[in-house]
Amino acid sequence: MPNRSLFLHETVDVVGQGQYEYMEHLWRDPVLRMPEMFSLQGSFYVCAAGGGRWPQVINIWDVGAEGWAGWASNVDRMNLKRRAAFYGDWWDEAAKWRTGGFDRLLGGVPGSPTTEEIAAAGITGTLFVHEVLTVRPGTTLEFLDHVARERIPLMADFGHRATGLYEVLSNRHEVVMVWATNIAAQTRLRRSRDATYGLADEGEPRDDRIQEWDRLSAKFVTGGDTHIMTPLPRTVYGPDSWEDATLEQWTAD
Repeated sequence: MPNRSLFLHETVDVVGQGQYEYMEHLWRDPVLRMPEMFSLQGSFYVCAAGGGRWPQVINIWDVGAEGWAGWASNVDRMNLKRRAAFYGDWWDEAAKWRTGGFDRLLGGVPGSPTTEEIAAAGITGTLFVHEVLTVRPGTTLEFLDHVARERIPLMADFGHRATGLYEVLSNRHEVVMVWATNIAAQTRLRRSRDATYGLADEGEPRDDRIQEWDRLSAKFVTGGDTHIMTPLPRTVYGPDSWEDATLEQWTAD
């Protein structure tokens, strides 16, 4: 069997409006010049209009093809060696834009694409859905198996493609899911859910699969949060560049 895909998931608290500078600063992280070490899969700014704490950035680092051996090399790099090695200047500059954060070690499950598979399939998004859910302890793998078999096809029909289905390995009760999409597709999904529950009629048809999934997931999920996120350009699934805009676009008659 191939090595399990491992990822480091960082939730970073950002200073002021420093999210964009901090995200771009990640490209200068020394680890990106080190063979077989962490590579940056994605970085995202949590969009406040979708719920969530702000200003906040989510980073996802791919541990690499060597699995747990690669994880061990990264831990060694960041353990006793870090103080005397290379991180002083990069961390000092990063501290201008961040105050701290919270890490999760993630393991991919069957149905979760690798970074290489994402690139080969051409999966991209201009908006990402980020779910960190609490499930009954011990049921993470069973829940994610249902996601892979039943939810992925539903989400695909609404223009959402899974970029990560992850078991959190630093506890026994969390899963992380990330979906690549765009604003129009996410709006269509939300309208269809409202129509399915009889809460609105904005032109989208009912889709009973939405309610069926909600009922199934309620057997596992006990809490958690869903956010929408803006991706850093030039990552494996991000756009080529930031979009140009002016205040006049929203204030013109």
